[in-house]
Amino acid sequence: MKTRILLLDDEASLIKWLRYALEQKGYQVFATTDPQDAMVEIKNQRYDLIISDIKMPEIDGFEFLKRVRGVHPDMPFIFITAYGSMDSAISALRDRASDYILKPFSIDELAVRIKANLSSYIKGPTKIIGSSKRMRNTLAMLDKIAATDTTVLLLGESGTGKELFAREIHQRSKRAKANFVTVSCAAMPETLLESELFGYKRGAFTGAATDKDGLFKTADKGTFFLDEIGDASPTIQVKILRLLEEREIVPLGSTRPIKVDVRLIAATNKNLSEELKKGSFREDLYYRLNVIPLVLPPLRERRDDVPLLAEHFLKEICRREKLGERSLRPDSLKVLRKYDWPGNVRELRHVIERAAILSDSHYLGPQHLGLPQSRGKSLNQIQSEEIARVVRECDGNMSEAARILGVSRATLYRRFKSIKRRRK
Repeated sequence: MKTRILLLDDEASLIKWLRYALEQKGYQVFATTDPQDAMVEIKNQRYDLIISDIKMPEIDGFEFLKRVRGVHPDMPFIFITAYGSMDSAISALRDRASDYILKPFSIDELAVRIKANLSSYIKGPTKIIGSSKRMRNTLAMLDKIAATDTTVLLLGESGTGKELFAREIHQRSKRAKANFVTVSCAAMPETLLESELFGYKRGAFTGAATDKDGLFKTADKGTFFLDEIGDASPTIQVKILRLLEEREIVPLGSTRPIKVDVRLIAATNKNLSEELKKGSFREDLYYRLNVIPLVLPPLRERRDDVPLLAEHFLKEICRREKLGERSLRPDSLKVLRKYDWPGNVRELRHVIERAAILSDSHYLGPQHLGLPQSRGKSLNQIQSEEIARVVRECDGNMSEAARILGVSRATLYRRFKSIKRRRK
C-alpha cells in the first residue's frame, strides 16, 4: 500500500509542483489550498503524514496542527517555513510538529525528511539518558515518586521529555502491568476532549449512537498522563477536580457517576501560578495537582548530557535506517554542547537524525549539523545573514527575495534597511 501524504499550502503553484514531484517519488498525495477540505480528508481517509505551510490566510499552520492533533495525536506533521521565520519553526516543534523544512528546499531534501519522520512514527521503548548532577537529582526524586500512588505535576519547557518521565514513573510503579493512557488538553477542542476523557451515553449529542467508555475508564487501575493541563477549559478543570477528590467520573448524558481508580500525572510548560493570578486556572485544582511537583531541567542546564544523548540518538537512527557505523567528531560535540537548544531534547534528536541521514560521511562534522558555528550569534543575526544571502542570490530583486523568505516586501525592506544601518 502506498504511503499517503496530505499537502496543505495556500500557494496553488507550489502544491501543484510538490504533488507532482512527490508522486514521482512513489507517494500518493492529496493536495489542497483549503484547510477545511484538509480536515475533512483527515477525518475520512487514511493518511500517513501531513505537510503544511505556516502562513496561510484563513487559519495559520499552528491552528491547523492543533485541529489535526485532536484527530491524530501522533501523526507525523512537517511544517514548511521561511528561514526568516526561524522562531516560528522552533515554535512548531514546541507545538508538537514532528519536523520543519526551510524555504527554499529541494524535493530530495523533503523526501529525506518524509522518510525520517515516517520511520520514527512507531517508536520502540526508550529510556531516560543523563548523568549530569541535575539529572541525577531528578532521577533520584523520580524513584521516590514512583514508589507512591500520589498525583504528580511535571513542570518544564516543551521538549524536555515530560511524557517519557511519566511513562518511567508508571513503569516503576505498582501499576506497571495496567494501562498507561496519555492525552493532551491542547490537542482537542473542549467538547471533543470532554467526551474522549469521560465518555458518553447514547443520545448525549448528535452522532452518539452508542455508549462509549471514556479514556479515564480505559486507564482504570493504571496511570493517566494528562499533558498541557494549563490549557484545560474551566469545564474540564471542574471534572478533573471531581476525579481527584471523589475518584469518579460522570459520562456526558448521564447523571450516574462511575468509580475509577487511576493515578494522575499532569504536565504543563505554563506557569500555573501566573494562570492562577489571571483567573484562568482553578486554585483548588492547582493544589490537588501540585502534591509532588517534578521540574524537568532544560537541556541547556545539563550540557554534560548532550554528548550522551547525541551518541545515543545517532546509534539508534543508524541502526534503524541501516546506515552503518557513524560517529560525531570532537568538534561536532563541542558545537552541540555550546548550542542552547531552545527545543530541548526533541530538537537535539531532530538535528542528529537529519545529520545522519543527509550526510554521506561516516564522521559527522559541524557542517552536517546545520547549527550556528558560533554560539554567540543571536536569532536576529542568523536571520539577518539569511536575508542578506537571499537578496544577493536574487540580484537585489526584493519581490523575489520576499517570496522565497515568505514575508511581505514591506517587511523585507524594513529588515534589509535595518541590516544596512547596523553594518555602517
